[in-house]
Amino acid sequence: MLRLDPDLGAGIAASKRASAERTCTARALDLPRGEWDGEVERDADRSGFGLLVLSGTLCRRVSQNGHHGAELIGPGDLMRPWDRIGEWSSIPIDSDWLVIEDARLAVLGGEFARHSAPYPSIAVALTRRMLMRSRYLAVLMAIVGQRKVETRLLMLFWHLADRFGQMRGEWIQIPVPLTHALLSELVAARRPSVSTALAQLSDRGELVRDESGWLLRGPVPSELER
Repeated sequence: MLRLDPDLGAGIAASKRASAERTCTARALDLPRGEWDGEVERDADRSGFGLLVLSGTLCRRVSQNGHHGAELIGPGDLMRPWDRIGEWSSIPIDSDWLVIEDARLAVLGGEFARHSAPYPSIAVALTRRMLMRSRYLAVLMAIVGQRKVETRLLMLFWHLADRFGQMRGEWIQIPVPLTHALLSELVAARRPSVSTALAQLSDRGELVRDESGWLLRGPVPSELER
């Protein structure tokens, strides 16, 4: 695990690094594109930290009374899809999972938790990963609070550029194949409004679709910096 995700071992002393690499291993779980019932995943050991995304992109969708919300989960994110609030929430909530790109997850179960216990910095790093997911959700809340759908989309793609982006000259490539329908859930807008806003951004040369996902042209628009 420490070779696949070096940041997990950043706090381990050099003298203990080799031992940690030998003992802190985890089983991989490969997920193909499409729907995934993570809440009843039979190949996951639930007694440890959870599932760590090594590659690929997933989407967690939440629905309530015909309205939807969504969050993207990518490499480095930690999740426990079997922990649900719907069973005790006063407001009826349903959720489902979609694998957007073929994903590989590490099952950080009970055995991994025991083997990593002598290296507490690993648990600290994983806790930070979970807290970062809550920060990302707070950013999404700020985005969907914007009045104009066009502004929401621009803010969303700059947020995704920070997480997943790769520089390609004057463009930032965001290699996540997000559909108009999924984007509408991420920015809490109707799909026709999202399609119209995307067309306007494309006409202005700010955001275009490519074979792997989306291309965003920099720099950040001044209206987003205020």
